[in-house]
Amino acid sequence: MDVLETIRARKSIRAFTDEPVSREILAQVLKDASMAPSAINMQPWEVHMVLGEERKRLSRRLLRSYRERRITCGPGAARVIPEQFMQRSRRCAEGMAPLVQRMGSDMKTYINERGLDFYGAPAVALIFIDESFPPDRMTDVGLFAGYLVLAAAGHGLASCPIGLVVGYQDEIKDHLNIPESKVMVLSIALGKPDETAAINEFRSSRADLKEFVRWVD
Repeated sequence: MDVLETIRARKSIRAFTDEPVSREILAQVLKDASMAPSAINMQPWEVHMVLGEERKRLSRRLLRSYRERRITCGPGAARVIPEQFMQRSRRCAEGMAPLVQRMGSDMKTYINERGLDFYGAPAVALIFIDESFPPDRMTDVGLFAGYLVLAAAGHGLASCPIGLVVGYQDEIKDHLNIPESKVMVLSIALGKPDETAAINEFRSSRADLKEFVRWVD
């Protein structure tokens, strides 16, 4: 697939089949994603790829913690986000809500509980960075994540970045024996899309260039 076609066709999938993905394909996706640029080639990203039954065990632990701690998907009460960005978020939620309802759920339950179950994906990439790096190196990890979702599409896999999981990184590090010096940045669910799930009909809109670009001649 042409790179521009991949960029334009890809979307986040929020319901996966349980069809396993081979390590060989995942390894190639990661190898291709590692071609992402980084400052002075430090490549600061670290990935824990969790598969199959271990992925399910991790999800069960996260869901137990969710029912106790109730860390949810959203900006958080302590943050004041400009209205233009919140409008985009609300439009997205409004577009997904009827599809989620068709599946017998509601947005809060689906996005939080299904999100912590990685939407049923058979594989999830947990992306970390060492705490020794300054905050601006998060840019490098973001570039790697962008390459990863495109590489996945190029290899016939669907994906969904899930930020909510970061709120439960203490449980994740304990469950997977990840050192405390590692900071979780993002998780990305990987697998085959469930074509019967209404939520996968959804495609989010994109802002017009005039909303985020200032031309300086």
